[in-house]
Amino acid sequence: MALDAESTIQEVRIIEVADHNLQNEQRYVEIVCYGGLTGHAGPLDGQYQFLAVKNRLHVFYKFLAKRNIFDPAIEFASLWDAVYPEHPLSFYEQGKDPLTGDIIWRSHRTSRHSATGEIITAFSAIDIAIWDLRGKASGKPVNQLLHGGRTELEAYVSCMGSKTPQEALEKAAYWYDKGFKRHKCFLPHRPVEAAGVKNNLHIMEVLHQSLPQDAQVMYDLSRLSDQLDDPSTRNRRLSWVNELVKEMLPYRPVWIEEPVAPDDIEGYERIKHANPGAALAGGEHLYTRWSLKPYLDKGLLDYVQCDPEWCGGISESIAICKMVETSYPNVRVVPHGHMVLAAAQIVAAQSEALSPFAEYLYQVIPDRNRYFKYAPEPANGILTVPQDPGVGPALDDSKYNIIRIHKDEE
Repeated sequence: MALDAESTIQEVRIIEVADHNLQNEQRYVEIVCYGGLTGHAGPLDGQYQFLAVKNRLHVFYKFLAKRNIFDPAIEFASLWDAVYPEHPLSFYEQGKDPLTGDIIWRSHRTSRHSATGEIITAFSAIDIAIWDLRGKASGKPVNQLLHGGRTELEAYVSCMGSKTPQEALEKAAYWYDKGFKRHKCFLPHRPVEAAGVKNNLHIMEVLHQSLPQDAQVMYDLSRLSDQLDDPSTRNRRLSWVNELVKEMLPYRPVWIEEPVAPDDIEGYERIKHANPGAALAGGEHLYTRWSLKPYLDKGLLDYVQCDPEWCGGISESIAICKMVETSYPNVRVVPHGHMVLAAAQIVAAQSEALSPFAEYLYQVIPDRNRYFKYAPEPANGILTVPQDPGVGPALDDSKYNIIRIHKDEE
């Protein structure tokens, strides 16, 4: 049977690019069909994701070569099962790492992602590139392939790096005046003692008193209560975090994000049970629907923030949305958006009731979008969903030089 060249995968590779001064290097997954159509994912998030993809190019190629891009079996979970048949992702639901079998609940990560999580980000990139191909081959944005149709999304802006109340207020007021009624403030003080709690609350007090009444603020604790192996120290830290969350509630935060380390399900339980009125957000650093499900079963999360670039790509993000919509009607899905393109397609494919708005990291995204034909940016609090075929605007090869190509045979 003859191959359909336009939709049959020929090559899986990574391209490394730089600007014309050979600076600002970025790396992208590139999947090429026989007819020349290409799908991309990226830029890859640092060395860890690059190496996780590069070290598995041969297995990705083995699974994908000569497969049709519209084959429903070539998506994140199927690819994982093909590569790791004895390590099902459902182990996550039992609190176990699917590759090592180790118990992860209450474990302490030494970096942002677990070792297995880094591998999952590689599979996520492959999945996104396949969806990019599907959209380009169909002439449609991905959200339309997913039976979505929202063309405009309410956006909230994330404001990182404020160390003082005045700095936090300046950023919040700046974006409010630009039409963003929602913004996220990253609390900077570790709540490991009374002073940390007090200083964080002072920031909240200033924002609450100074911003217009219709301003809505999310607060990211950025895992300020990192777990320690010493149970007595951990309990003391959890007590400080619990006090902080309790004192935050009068300021009416939209949500309180990652009050404890991502794998600390017991910590989430303690915070939620002590503060049932607190809307908790999390999932940015969890992987797949199976990792997330125990938190939802226990009623610990009000907002799910799984990132398509990390949690399993577009396929797994859609599976998470379906799971939440079907089984947890009071929970909302607002994907973490360190890259706005895939996240915007996912939100646009959901109802506004399920996924009410999108995140915009203004300090990060413009740089990551530098090599696309244009960079989607929200205006007046609204993000216009790209209507380009695929995940979003295509890469613009006039803006960069390819400095290295890593192929599947390496």
